[in-house]
Amino acid sequence: MHPVKAVDVDPTVARASTLSSSAYLDPAAYEQEKERIFGRTWQLVARADELARVGDLKPATIVDEPILITHGLDRTLRGFYNVCRHRAAQVVLSRGNRKSLQCPYHGWTYGLDGKLQVAREMEGTENFSKADYCLQPVRVDRWGPFIFANLDPQAPALREILGGIPDEVAAAGYDVDRMELVERRDYVINCNWKVYVDNYLEGYHVPIAHPGLFKELDYDAYRVETFRYYSKQHAPIRELKPGEEIGRDRRYLRLPGSEDKALYYWIFPNTMFNIYQDNMSSNV
Repeated sequence: MHPVKAVDVDPTVARASTLSSSAYLDPAAYEQEKERIFGRTWQLVARADELARVGDLKPATIVDEPILITHGLDRTLRGFYNVCRHRAAQVVLSRGNRKSLQCPYHGWTYGLDGKLQVAREMEGTENFSKADYCLQPVRVDRWGPFIFANLDPQAPALREILGGIPDEVAAAGYDVDRMELVERRDYVINCNWKVYVDNYLEGYHVPIAHPGLFKELDYDAYRVETFRYYSKQHAPIRELKPGEEIGRDRRYLRLPGSEDKALYYWIFPNTMFNIYQDNMSSNV
């Protein structure tokens, strides 16, 4: 693998330029991103309703790394590398509810807390202690219904990464702890991940690509704010024009005491939250 050249980023928007094509196409660049970006950042891996009961578990991946989230007997959410300590087989293959985790290869069995409980036919083996062969932990944290994991034990805490987002969302009238999933959609997009992020981070395309949304927003008041680990885009909900009707011409209406803006948060590198008057959605 050849090294990827560093890029000088000019913070002055008037002098902004697109990254070189190699940043999107060079396999070496992507390999470095997997290690230096995705291996060190909080990734949205599950919803709280998927792990609501004691014994619930869900496998996931962060780039190429298989991980596992469990809801332990002590009602604690934990994360682990989904890799058996014996011969590196994947321990859990599908979401479910169990009291223990048995590797399908040689039957080594772990508790929901990751501790090795059973190692078949290892009795009498010298220099072997089950306490030394627990599943390797992965950091897990939660905001409302969103469960995140991070492979880097030294990364900043999720609360630090989110910054003012939780307080702003609460101030907008949303109780994230009471939110429930209404719909999920999966799209296969044939592009480098940064192309998708580039699209999300600008409202320039809204008047042309999203005419329905354009009718709802005061585009002239569209603003972008940047912070240490995230950015915020927001625009006021536009007032009704004469002759417009809710349900026919418009979906949203500015009402006293209600959130009067559309909010879009991007959390580095690839988590996005979209907040409107009647819903909140996430993109990953």
